[in-house]
Amino acid sequence: MATASHVEWLRARFREELVLMEQRQAALLAELKAFEESESDSPDVPTPVLAVEFQVAALLKEAEAQPEKPKSEKSEAEKQSEQKEAKPQAETPKDAARPSLERSNTVLRAIRKARAPANLQESLKGNKLGVPCWHPDRLVRSTGFEVFFSFLILLQAICLAIETQQSGLDWGYKLGYEGYLAPASEIWPGVPAVLQAVEILFGTLFCLECILKGVAYRLGFFREFWNWFDLCLVLLWIFDTVLVVVPVESPALRLIRLVRLLRLVKLVRAVQGFDSLIVMTTALKDSVNALFWVAMIMLVVEMMFALLLNQVLMGMVFDSGSHYTPEEQELLFKYFGTFPRAMLTMFQFTLGTWAEVGRLLQETVSPNFNIFTILHKVIVGFACIGVINGVFMQETMRVAQSDDIIMMRDVARQEKLHAQKMRAFFRYADHSKDAHITREEWLKVLQGGHAQNWFAAQGLKVEEADAVFSLLDQDNSQGISMHELVAGVRHLQGPARSLDLVMLKESHEKLLNLTQSVLARLEEPDTKLSL
Repeated sequence: MATASHVEWLRARFREELVLMEQRQAALLAELKAFEESESDSPDVPTPVLAVEFQVAALLKEAEAQPEKPKSEKSEAEKQSEQKEAKPQAETPKDAARPSLERSNTVLRAIRKARAPANLQESLKGNKLGVPCWHPDRLVRSTGFEVFFSFLILLQAICLAIETQQSGLDWGYKLGYEGYLAPASEIWPGVPAVLQAVEILFGTLFCLECILKGVAYRLGFFREFWNWFDLCLVLLWIFDTVLVVVPVESPALRLIRLVRLLRLVKLVRAVQGFDSLIVMTTALKDSVNALFWVAMIMLVVEMMFALLLNQVLMGMVFDSGSHYTPEEQELLFKYFGTFPRAMLTMFQFTLGTWAEVGRLLQETVSPNFNIFTILHKVIVGFACIGVINGVFMQETMRVAQSDDIIMMRDVARQEKLHAQKMRAFFRYADHSKDAHITREEWLKVLQGGHAQNWFAAQGLKVEEADAVFSLLDQDNSQGISMHELVAGVRHLQGPARSLDLVMLKESHEKLLNLTQSVLARLEEPDTKLSL
């Protein structure tokens, strides 16, 4: 009979299941151990973290010390009669693995409860346990820190512009230039003192930035170029501040004070925080080759037109029968007299200020030069410039599609937006506020069409709400955590990926091989059944 082979196959399956359960228990215990080690490694653990740790220990201790359900005392005769009536049953590996499975589930629940955030607002902020928000390690890596100092750099540039304007007012007053009737001290009284105080404030804040980064990064601070750049600017500011109190004035000291202009270079650091600026700067850097050939083409075309006009006009002016007055000849020489002047005029034609030169050629030389003006504007102004703009636009799009930083930020932005939407739904669906969505809560929320339409807009159709819940509940705990919701919906939304199809194909092949092996065993000759 084929019963013996069938029983052997079942036993093999039970053994495999037992091994999987043991592996699961080992993984959960390792996760718990790593969690406890990560908690013990943090030097400054706040009171809520200690409470969570004690809660985990209490839950595990309670799970280990939980006694079995007491059985009612029975007489010896009743026990013997029950033993006679009961059929002897061999303990299967699956039954033997139940305590291990219960232990694993208990550990899993303890870890979940310990890692569950106190509220959803805390989890949405992504606060790290044991690291307060004011800690330098978190502060310098936050987005607000970079935005604040980028905004500070812009304010410093504005203050430098105000200082330049004040110096210009004094210069114009000393020259007696028209419209500058009073010195800057009368027009803007008190501005120098305010600018000096603001400059000290900016320098102090930038010093504080370097100190915080040095505390957070330690030796890693000196591995970043921008950190060296910030440090040099801060040292130059300190040196410049010392020079302010020096009464000696010399050209060398004034030249040293010009290093203050390097603070404007610090604005380049703000490029790191904006994708559009990254695209432009990276496109300019990668377009050097294209820019070279564009410049060569423009030089050749403009040189051709400049030489043509120069030769034609010189021939007309120096002709024996020319009727040009000295003033007209001076104007023609001003625009076309030499090769550099003619080249500059051609680029002036190209860049848009062609009306003045075109009217000069029309009114002074001949109306027929309107044809030249129109041809130059069509060929160079429209065709060449349009093609050049298209080349640079194509280069910019190529950079945006191939740059690793931009692609990673785009993916991170999409992941962040997806996580925000899923967390908003989690807050809406978690009526019990226990950091898990139960099956009942899931089905209740998805009864109406509003939630289903919302998920459909995210790329996931949930007509079968119960089946989708089972797919999202990866650990079969009858509850969906926030992490399971975010990761599960991201994996299920949209069309099937190539990786999903390959994994499905491999699982089908494994199932087919297993089925063929079972059928081969069933077709073997009858063997004696042994239990």
